[in-house]
Amino acid sequence: MHLQYITNEKGVHQAVVIPNKEWIAFQEEYNKIKMKLQIMTGIENALKEVELIKNGKKKGKSLKSFLDEL
Repeated sequence: MHLQYITNEKGVHQAVVIPNKEWIAFQEEYNKIKMKLQIMTGIENALKEVELIKNGKKKGKSLKSFLDEL
């Protein structure tokens, strides 16, 4: 990635300039990762819910009820 840094008079980085083509590619990759993280979080939450149901701390649903929600 070709970056350009904008610094203040003391040489401290204040901003970064990223070529637009590289920025678009970065955003696309970020969105893919974000989507995967959302899926993984959903799976983790579902597994926690199953554990609660198995331990009797939450009431489960019938398959019909579950499918009706879709």
